[in-house]
Amino acid sequence: MATTAVLSRFGASDRAQLAAEAGHMIEKLRRHGAVADGGVTRLVYSAEWQAAMAEVEQWLSESGLAVRADAVGSRFGRLQGESPSVVMSGSHIDSVKQGGAYDGALGVVMAGCAIRWLAGNIGRPSRTLEVFANCEEESSRFACNFWGSRAITGRIEPGETEALTDEQGEGIGAAMRACGLDPAAILSARRKDLCAYVEPHIEQGPVLVESGDEIGIVDRVVGVRVLSVTLHGVSGHAGTLPMARRHDALAGAAEIMVGTERLAQSMGAPAVATVGSIAARPGGFNQVPGEATFTVDFRHPDDQVLASFDQALRELIRDVGRRRGLHARLGQVVDQPSIQFDGEICAALEASCVESGVRWRRMPSHAGHDAQVIGTICAAAMLFMPSQGGHSHRPDERTELEHIGRGIEVLIRTLFGLAYQES
Repeated sequence: MATTAVLSRFGASDRAQLAAEAGHMIEKLRRHGAVADGGVTRLVYSAEWQAAMAEVEQWLSESGLAVRADAVGSRFGRLQGESPSVVMSGSHIDSVKQGGAYDGALGVVMAGCAIRWLAGNIGRPSRTLEVFANCEEESSRFACNFWGSRAITGRIEPGETEALTDEQGEGIGAAMRACGLDPAAILSARRKDLCAYVEPHIEQGPVLVESGDEIGIVDRVVGVRVLSVTLHGVSGHAGTLPMARRHDALAGAAEIMVGTERLAQSMGAPAVATVGSIAARPGGFNQVPGEATFTVDFRHPDDQVLASFDQALRELIRDVGRRRGLHARLGQVVDQPSIQFDGEICAALEASCVESGVRWRRMPSHAGHDAQVIGTICAAAMLFMPSQGGHSHRPDERTELEHIGRGIEVLIRTLFGLAYQES
């Protein structure tokens, strides 16, 4: 058919042009939240976030797509098809603090480039196509854990808009209202028309760089659990409180941290555990810490292993607390089970890689992504592009234009199969 003939002529000049366009858009978005060394801090509902979302809206509109925002502020660029059933592609716009310009944003830009190319070269699809610019995924300002994709799947619980606060004490509901969004309308963001979701993303690790592969086809995401731990001991004078009478919360936390590392090492790869934040109070150099608060993030693709780690960690905390005379309070910040992605979409991505002549490999994701949430309501999968040096969540994060062009071509071919060759 004529449309497949157009796609068969897709070549190096098309890849180069699309890669250049994507790189230009990434640099435009980088300005919103720019920090030293080329990094980005773009937290949800901040002024920088609003400016980036306005940039995305304008770009999608200029691409000829119908643009709208949902109740939590995610943006969608729609290419209407013959069927209301939607094939969606994209990622998130927010960043971590002092992160890079590619994490999340590149996926949005790649999806926009791919769908614009399909619209201009092939025309109206059978299934509707949408670019997804998710409002929030990183939990960098609020511990809201996939806010945008949870809104789409109807998983934001009543009361969260008031209970979730940032470091300054502002609630996420108040931050939404400051952006002209109504927290009472969150339920309207729920989607029931999605049939497939494909998320392009940088790898955020070294596997592709070290293997020399150009595309990673992600067939699963590991399970993630995050505990917050607060240890209560007894504070006192650093000089006058004898060592034998101390109940030092920070020393107890340090013992648990080392024990956590040993637990992960004893389980072997691919188990990982990270203590990502810690605070001690009162905080004076001449005071014994009476309270210590920290987080433990642990991940594994097998949920049974994850549960075993959770149990062993809790036993470790109880043991340290008992020996040191500390009281421990635990909170569950994240409890995200692992997910297997859709086999047919993974196979379609593989076929697209073969057609494009790119080197590819199947792989899991050890980082969390929107696809694992959206994949609970429709078929979903991901494709990874190499991240230079395996870097991510840091200012020098970078993906080469050549790899971006290859990824856009694979995405175009995959979306064509999903949206134009409906079966």
